[in-house]
Amino acid sequence: MKTTLFTICIFGLLLTGNAQEPLKTEDFQILNNTAWEGKLTYKDYQSGELSSVDATMQMKIKKDRIITNIQYTYEPNKNNSSSVKLKKGGTYYGNEKLISNALENNQRTFVTYYEGKDNGRKADIYITHIFSKDVLKTIKEVQYKNDDNRFVRNTYEFSKKQ
Repeated sequence: MKTTLFTICIFGLLLTGNAQEPLKTEDFQILNNTAWEGKLTYKDYQSGELSSVDATMQMKIKKDRIITNIQYTYEPNKNNSSSVKLKKGGTYYGNEKLISNALENNQRTFVTYYEGKDNGRKADIYITHIFSKDVLKTIKEVQYKNDDNRFVRNTYEFSKKQ
């Protein structure tokens, strides 16, 4: 019986492979009720050139949701609010599948993935989220279907307001 149970446990571990530590709402507590300032840098669809716009952001945690409000200093019509819920036991950040999650030197880095469209083309979208108590960065990378190249579509870089 012990041998069978041991075999089942080992087989289960082999099947799960490198299972990532799921995200928990507590992982985001250092962002709760915070204000940030920084910029959005994006690759323009027409020219392919990088452009930057100044931005501010506020974050809060409300029950099981991470709520973000972003304001663009010179383009207030582009301001937006979003609310993300951790799903499927923390293996999804909203509708994005968690593919890695690490905490090192008080800095959390997690990467999510989803299939979507970019510039009207089907694509795999990878988003790297990096944050600590003073720095927050989000990098969106796009890889078009049937293309081996991945490129950065946009990057948000923020510092915590003092």
